[in-house]
Amino acid sequence: MFDVTAIGNPVYDIIITPYVKTDGRVLSGCSTNAALTVGKLGGRAALIGKIGRDFVENFISVAKSYGVTPFPLESRETGGFYLRYIDDRMNDRELKVLGIADEIDFGEVPKEALDSKSIVLGPILKEISLNFVKSLIQENDDSLIIVDPQGLIREIVDGKVVRISNKETYEVIKITHVTKPNEHEAEVLFPNMDMPRIARKIFELNRFAGIVTVADKGSYIAFDKGIYHVPAYRTVERDPTGCGDVYAGAFAYYYIKYQDLLESAIFASAAASFMVESTGPDFSIDLKRVMERFEAIQERVKKVALS
Repeated sequence: MFDVTAIGNPVYDIIITPYVKTDGRVLSGCSTNAALTVGKLGGRAALIGKIGRDFVENFISVAKSYGVTPFPLESRETGGFYLRYIDDRMNDRELKVLGIADEIDFGEVPKEALDSKSIVLGPILKEISLNFVKSLIQENDDSLIIVDPQGLIREIVDGKVVRISNKETYEVIKITHVTKPNEHEAEVLFPNMDMPRIARKIFELNRFAGIVTVADKGSYIAFDKGIYHVPAYRTVERDPTGCGDVYAGAFAYYYIKYQDLLESAIFASAAASFMVESTGPDFSIDLKRVMERFEAIQERVKKVALS
């Protein structure tokens, strides 16, 4: 049995920040970074996604090098973005499409990959449908299911990616356990609400937990014990790409071990701080160092009282 199975198409991106620029396309993607996080922490991770023949060998090699079991599904092309951060604070980014991988059919997913304690759904661009999620739940009703909705609300307009809400995404939130948008995705899904209230709204929909990540300000988590602000760990930021993905993988890894939602969010915040210090799949992270940062963050966690 796997600890965490991450599902979503891997992408090969060109990433540009005020501080770094990749040398060509590098492996990235929500599901990829989540699975790599679990593998690097010593957990058993599986990774499922569609990828073209041009990058499949690299994808398999990188996944295996970090203890992740890859399950590549054939696609007509490999997905990817030209990703450029739009200001020095790196709070948001512009995405231009380099390639679009095929939608994932639930019937193509190997059953052995779904023998997992937790499943992270990390679509990049509409490759996971509501029907896919329903089939997954029917097959895996005992697994904790965490959703990063970034790829559920993306549309392509004139070659660029924009965020647009849709009815299916709300249905996905209702039938899964944890949904974790970032602040920009949260604003699209729940306009005219602040981040703590959005976290609570997600919890009201799924009755398990709602999380909103807010870049260098940390995250908000809402569950049956209230709403909490979990600070980010203060470090040198070079590239925030994939930090939310690492958060999702680390959250799943910790929760299946200790069944504590707030501690899982603290652990996830600590783990995400390592991703911001580097670029691409070779980010450095280990359990001992994450726990050191966990303790530093834990001292600053505060319960949020809504007026």
